[in-house]
Amino acid sequence: MSLENIVTMLKTLKEFKESEIVHTISDHDNSPVMTVTYHLDTECFQITYVDTMNVEEFTDISLLATTIESIVLLEPSR
Repeated sequence: MSLENIVTMLKTLKEFKESEIVHTISDHDNSPVMTVTYHLDTECFQITYVDTMNVEEFTDISLLATTIESIVLLEPSR
């Protein structure tokens, strides 16, 4: 997934903020790595790491997009 595609996906989540959309990002083997949601009440994005269930919040789309890109690039293909 390119950085441009990630930004587009995040903007789409924010655009449809009245809906609860969960985007799952997978590794090269199609195993889920994280989920991304936008929360209208807090006006922030949340990523949840599937393996640890740790949650991080972001308000900056650019920062979140580069974070997602770096995580996806670090995931080894098995």
